[in-house]
Amino acid sequence: MMSNMRAAIFSDMCTYCQQIELFNMINDAIVLVDAYTGEILFMNDKALILYQYTVEETCKLMIEKISYESATERENNMETVRQNTNGHIFISRHIKKDGSIFKVEISARYLTLHGRKMFVSVVRSLSFNSKIREQVELAGKVQRRLLPRDLNNHLFQIHSIFQPHNYVSGDLYDFCFKADENKLYGILVDVMGHSIAAAAHTGILKYLFMQAKEKKIPVSEKLGWINKEVMSFFEGGGFAAVFLFELDFTSKTMEYSSGGINHFIVVKEQGTEIIKAPGIFLGINDNEVFDQSTLDFSSGQSLLFLTDGLFEMISQKINKEVDFWALKELCTDITNAGNNRDDISAIGIVIR
Repeated sequence: MMSNMRAAIFSDMCTYCQQIELFNMINDAIVLVDAYTGEILFMNDKALILYQYTVEETCKLMIEKISYESATERENNMETVRQNTNGHIFISRHIKKDGSIFKVEISARYLTLHGRKMFVSVVRSLSFNSKIREQVELAGKVQRRLLPRDLNNHLFQIHSIFQPHNYVSGDLYDFCFKADENKLYGILVDVMGHSIAAAAHTGILKYLFMQAKEKKIPVSEKLGWINKEVMSFFEGGGFAAVFLFELDFTSKTMEYSSGGINHFIVVKEQGTEIIKAPGIFLGINDNEVFDQSTLDFSSGQSLLFLTDGLFEMISQKINKEVDFWALKELCTDITNAGNNRDDISAIGIVIR
């Protein structure tokens, strides 16, 4: 049963309009404000809880009591709502009864009910979402800081690209040059999804890569070992595409094994070539056996390893005449354009 005070607000309206309890069927805070006086005409139950007021207290409430905006900002927003017949959505800051300030998203419309001009607003608190977003942004910064810096020595140069689709990435790369062995070890990772969970999986794979590179076994067996170790983390579903490689600068050969990243690019004096590398995703079968291949390289050649988010966007633009630097520029332009629908990662190696 609605209170007499609530009923009184709509007492001069028709029977249908008086059924204001319908507003309480909506799982959002609803606030009605007089368009000229700023008087709060009505708050539904969700709004009363959000702002910490009782029904009786709302009868004396004005909009400036719950809005932290300046009078000018408030009037500008109201005027925008008046001008938009389909309503207007904006971000604001509001005040609870206890004085705490919180961020809100307001979806408002300007209506006339029985001759009375008013703003009808759906109010959603963004405080919780803001905290989550801050945590995700922090996770993204940490993830980026864990990436290795590009290398430049007498044997090679490394140029990398990393651009999450959102704040955190399901992509990752890592590499390590061991001067005593004259070898460069590397991994490229593309985990399904763009969530915190996907980012966590990339961190696990990075850790396993650091362990695997120390094992005196072939590259394909290292990938198989990583797959076995990571299986338990994908028990709830999901998988990861991985490309594992080792460049031996003494023998001038690259050993590599694919677990779902099935292409890479080689740039030679004779032209640019896309190399296919078969292999199934990690996290599907703990007994999976991975293939291993060998590629000879020489001074002046370049290698480019890309996750699908970038490869799919440049593959149609690759021809034999394009060189490494043109490819790098193309990848950079695509990344900076901000139109990517997936995470983007790449490792480019220029062999001296």
